[in-house]
Amino acid sequence: MRHIVAAALLCGLAHSVQAEEVALRPFVGLGYTSGGETLLPVTITPKGSSTKYKEDISAGAGIEGRIGLSLRLSNTPVSIRASYGIHNDQSNGIENDRLFFRRYPVELMGFYHFTDRASVGMGVRRATRPVLRLKNAQLTTTSGNKVSGVDATFDFESSTGIVLEGEWRLTPNWGIGVRYVREHFTYQGTDRVRVDADHVGINTQWYFR
Repeated sequence: MRHIVAAALLCGLAHSVQAEEVALRPFVGLGYTSGGETLLPVTITPKGSSTKYKEDISAGAGIEGRIGLSLRLSNTPVSIRASYGIHNDQSNGIENDRLFFRRYPVELMGFYHFTDRASVGMGVRRATRPVLRLKNAQLTTTSGNKVSGVDATFDFESSTGIVLEGEWRLTPNWGIGVRYVREHFTYQGTDRVRVDADHVGINTQWYFR
């Protein structure tokens, strides 16, 4: 019986110490990135206009959103951040056509805090389920012929990437960051073509609690 009581007291003490030493905060983030090889060039011509707008669906570009947890070790300048997100580069046309390159990155980062506001971090990233998707697209072949209503899916395999990021806290809850990511994808077709997806980005995070 005394062993059971002692074990219970130790568990309670460990939980109390852990609560004092660490600070766990959920967060949400949103960012924009640029870079990577062009996967698909896009030309948009609005109805009734001769003006053409050129865009690219790129392996490293797009809007990126994420949710995660930030764990700050008390009395140390170190924090750990884990997140899951969606990274999407997309072009919408005027004939209900849509083209996008979408992936769902998982990241694990470690940060060193120079001050309460400034920190620098490094970590790893895996952009899961990368896919290039064409819906009701109009394509121009190498011979100049136009093909409309194309629906196609191209699956890729991702590498484990490296992330470098610096963050500045405007308030204890709100941070602005700049980052560099080094990663690549491999097209899962017959030729298994490698596509570089290195990119830079700017993001903002809101930390709860």
